[in-house]
Amino acid sequence: MRNVTIGLLLFTLVSTQLMADDVVDITQKHWPQWRGPSWNGVAPKADPPVTWSETENLQWKTPIEGRGWATPIVWGDRIFLLTAIALDKQMPIPDVIPAGTPNISEHPQVKGSWKAQRFAILCIERTTGKKLWSQTVHEAMPHQGHHNKGGFASASPVTNGQHIYAYFGSIGLYCYDFEGRFVWRKDFKPQAMEDSLGEGSSPALFKETLVAVVDHELQSYVVAIDKRSGKELWRQERDEPSNWSTPRIFTHAGRRQVVVNGVTVRSYDLETGELLWQCGGHTASAIPMPAVGHGMVYTASGWKKDLLQAIKLGQRGDLTSSMNVVWSLHRGTPYVPCPMLWGDEIYLLEDQSFFSCYRATDGKRHYKQRLSGALKFSASPVGAADRIYLLSETGKTVVLQRGSEVKVLAINELDETFHASPAIVGDAIYLRGDKHLYCFAESSLSQ
Repeated sequence: MRNVTIGLLLFTLVSTQLMADDVVDITQKHWPQWRGPSWNGVAPKADPPVTWSETENLQWKTPIEGRGWATPIVWGDRIFLLTAIALDKQMPIPDVIPAGTPNISEHPQVKGSWKAQRFAILCIERTTGKKLWSQTVHEAMPHQGHHNKGGFASASPVTNGQHIYAYFGSIGLYCYDFEGRFVWRKDFKPQAMEDSLGEGSSPALFKETLVAVVDHELQSYVVAIDKRSGKELWRQERDEPSNWSTPRIFTHAGRRQVVVNGVTVRSYDLETGELLWQCGGHTASAIPMPAVGHGMVYTASGWKKDLLQAIKLGQRGDLTSSMNVVWSLHRGTPYVPCPMLWGDEIYLLEDQSFFSCYRATDGKRHYKQRLSGALKFSASPVGAADRIYLLSETGKTVVLQRGSEVKVLAINELDETFHASPAIVGDAIYLRGDKHLYCFAESSLSQ
């Protein structure tokens, strides 16, 4: 009876944020997509360790060939990673961006020279860290470089438990089965990213539909794709410059929508692609994926100006500066990390060490705290067992107690660089560094 009660409470917690059929079964051992089983970075039934180091609670540490900042995804006993491996072969840089395309000069922090790449999917056994297979999906010379904090494999894959969908932006979208067998490929035209900053938007999956966003300096669009065949279902053009946000699929009032961050936040009907509503006010270069709950969509941007908007669902048309913007913030919002909506609180990790907690329904601030050590963050917050994990770029993870007051439980240190967000499954947490994939748990992992 106690287990039944706990299960009902967990179901109630999730269903207050979105309809239950939008959530991967949280009783199973899955982290199937960017931001996990419930789309918010939280693994409700998991219990990873509080402390770790290069020796403490380390279950295994597997070297990863190549580079990539894609989050590892997990289904059952398998972990999937995307990587790009530099090749020692001469290939010309493709001249594929039309002359006169605006805003594509190199940024000071962009790699101005690079090698041809081998784009690959890796499959790793979850309990041991053993590599099960690796599949090269393509070899090519990228037509643009990338930011120092990015790479040529920055999008996270997604799975439905039978197939893995790997998106490499301009290189294409690939479908493989769990044994590494090719199923289909969809090509995308080369993207012209602002200042050659690189590509990084991840695809989203709901039942039979994959959704990808291509926001760049040419014609931007959002596209829905049949996961079984790779066939395009619909496409909607967008008046947007380069963005790096992942689409968020959700259900409200029985209608499935996909909301996409940008200068103007837009929500589309998942089945038809019809534009349902939009809300302006953000700056360009949107990165965080929106959060959804309490009958609202929470969108954040932090380039040039800070803004978070809590937008009430249920209305159609242009909601800019309307009463549908229930509350907003103009300081301390993240540029890269996603907002984490967890129960009645929304947590914001600003890239330069500020961490804050607000009441999700009305924006009342519980706290805004600068984390010690002047840490910098690219990874988004993740949570489990009423704990919040904040992984910094230098390998320090701040572990906090969930709630309306600041309580630091631990600060753990590793010896690598981290930009990818962690994944949590069962009693383990998985961290991808620039050289290795780590697994931490207090006791041996079971199948």
